[in-house]
Amino acid sequence: MRMRRSMLTVAVALATAIMFVQPGFQPGMAHALQIGPIVFPDINPPATIDQAKPTIIETPPWAPHLDNGDVVVLIPGTTDYDGSDQTARTLGIGLFGGVTTDADGKTIVDPHAAPSIDIVSYPAAFGIDPFGFPIYLAGSDTFTHSVEVGSINGVRDAETAHAQKPAGTVVINGYSQSAPIAMNVAYLLHQKNLQGIGDIPDDQLAVIVGADSRFPHTGVENVVPSFLPGMYTNGDRNPADTGDIAVYSYCVRGDATCGVGNPLINPVSTFFYLLPGFYVHAFLTYRINEYSIAKEWTSDSGNTTYIVYDGGNPWGMMLRDLGIPVPKEVDDVLSTLVPVPMPGHQSTLADLRIPMPDALRQQLSAYEVPTPRELQELLYARLGLDIPVHDPDACAATPSACHADYSSVLPAPTVSNKSASRTSASATATTSAASTQAASPQAATTSAETTVAQPSTTAPTTTATSTAATPTTTTTTTTTTTVTATTSRPESSQTVSSQPESSQTRSLQSNSDDTPTTTSAR
Repeated sequence: MRMRRSMLTVAVALATAIMFVQPGFQPGMAHALQIGPIVFPDINPPATIDQAKPTIIETPPWAPHLDNGDVVVLIPGTTDYDGSDQTARTLGIGLFGGVTTDADGKTIVDPHAAPSIDIVSYPAAFGIDPFGFPIYLAGSDTFTHSVEVGSINGVRDAETAHAQKPAGTVVINGYSQSAPIAMNVAYLLHQKNLQGIGDIPDDQLAVIVGADSRFPHTGVENVVPSFLPGMYTNGDRNPADTGDIAVYSYCVRGDATCGVGNPLINPVSTFFYLLPGFYVHAFLTYRINEYSIAKEWTSDSGNTTYIVYDGGNPWGMMLRDLGIPVPKEVDDVLSTLVPVPMPGHQSTLADLRIPMPDALRQQLSAYEVPTPRELQELLYARLGLDIPVHDPDACAATPSACHADYSSVLPAPTVSNKSASRTSASATATTSAASTQAASPQAATTSAETTVAQPSTTAPTTTATSTAATPTTTTTTTTTTTVTATTSRPESSQTVSSQPESSQTRSLQSNSDDTPTTTSAR
């Protein structure tokens, strides 16, 4: 029995590893597989961007406007050490702008019109370390430590880029493994601003990530439990934790990293699409300009835009790319028989693939079904245990279970920087409130909101609020001091409703931040 359990653990580890180890493979760049002291011969995997299969070059409609006054801090994916793969997937298809035509009328990206690119150096590796026995599947480090180093180096590179172009926007970009790294960089930079020690204002930062493993509900880190040393998962993310930093997160339907299904409610779809989902993730996401936008929505915090692309059934997409002429009609039939998991979808009992009256299915949609990792959270909470994590936002929630150290770029709050932050917040709010009252008591106000982290022993919080024509609700916790001049936040045209939320709140219940509100087709 013990041997069977050990074999099952190894099998789950390898299957999970495949979900993470997808992008970035370049010829001659992959490190040899290492299991303990045994190093296997080098491998020469294919490049993920097939230059023989050109794609449409254009800037997506949701992407922010960028030019050569801005800079992109580009964090490569697994084993994409020089960033060439990630550059081709982003800059090369017009994601960062600079799209123009040459003398022959061919659409190209003019590097002189696009932002400059800064490649972040980090292990870009994937491995686990069970019981001190390293198993490196790609590169020569664990996934957990690779993410930690990438996050720290990303913060430093972003601050350097801002110093070089202080008037421009610094865009943090990542894909797959580097998507959560990019989000970690944004989180750390925002937290530094809250402490009054940040160099880059939130409004001069932006994040563009693809295939985020923490994509709402369906990211692999929201599905796979956290138990393997070196490959801990971090669960769902609270968009409000990055403040006013504009975040754009896209996922291709069928991608096995950001759009994996929930095996507890629909195991058939989940496992049926794993194989083509690996292929879509590794080889087809650079073709997003060829796909339609199936869903687009904005988080309640107002700073994060989620985009879901649909390129057809993953099996059809894979087979056609391999040269097998599968008709698009086959995609429709296959998707009807075995629905493709929708990225960002919160599973409910209504997702059961059994015949039932429409009225009953509507009723069952109110009953959410947790993912395996969410089930782990419930179990650990009942037992009084903490789930091991390594991303900085998850570490802030459960410091005792943190397996990473970010103190080199985000020192613990001190008396001096907390005082400076409080002073900055008070001055900003006072100026904003005074301007509002001077303009007109009936006019819509402009706002500035700064939240300063306080020790748990601080006095009860106070909130100063200037009223607006359409007031919003300010949520505070017992550990924050918020000084606010309230205003209505301009909302995305894709957003139907906006509910304020606390950046300290993490819930296992359905979060409307992660619930699509509008469907659009491009």
